[in-house]
Order: sequence, then structure tokens, then C-alpha cells
Amino acid sequence: MRAFHRGYSAATGRRASQVRRLHVMREDGDFAGRQALCGTPGWGVTNSPAVILDPLPARPPTGLSWCRSCIGHAADLVGQLEAFARIIAALNDLAAAEQEESVS
Repeated sequence: MRAFHRGYSAATGRRASQVRRLHVMREDGDFAGRQALCGTPGWGVTNSPAVILDPLPARPPTGLSWCRSCIGHAADLVGQLEAFARIIAALNDLAAAEQEESVS
């Protein structure tokens, strides 16, 4: 898997402040290698080329966070969606128990 983000200005070489998400690249189907799993375009536009990270990093670069939609789709692609859902449910139960404990 590969990832990409947008927003390096050709003029300054710095990532624009509005760019905050790291997306997972779609590798099959329509727009393979040119679009994120969430549908975000991955092709270059004026002053905002796509910066591709190959392979997919374990953590996003400083200043970026994962696209939540892309991560959910990627979990499904690698057969881990059910496992992630169980973890999220367990964490939710734990947070609810801790909140209940702090109220009493």
C-alpha cells in the first residue's frame, strides 16, 4: 500500500496549512494509483502536486493525521475491519465505565 498527501506549493516548497490528512492510495478499480480509498483525488493540480509515500508509513509525517475514511477502508482490504470494530467497541465500553466511575 501507498499513501499520499496534497499541498506542497511549487513556489515555497512548504506544505500548505490547510493540508492535514494522509490518504491511502487506491490500487485497483477506477482511478487506481490516482485516487485515495476515500475518493480524494491524488493527481497533481496547479501548485499542489500529490506527494506519494511508498510504502505506506506506520505513522503520518509530522503535521498530518490519517484520513479516517481511508484507514477504515484499508482495514477492510487487509481483512481487519471486524477486529478493529471489536477494539473500538471495547474502548468505548472502557471509556463509559471510567466516566461512570468518575461520576459516582
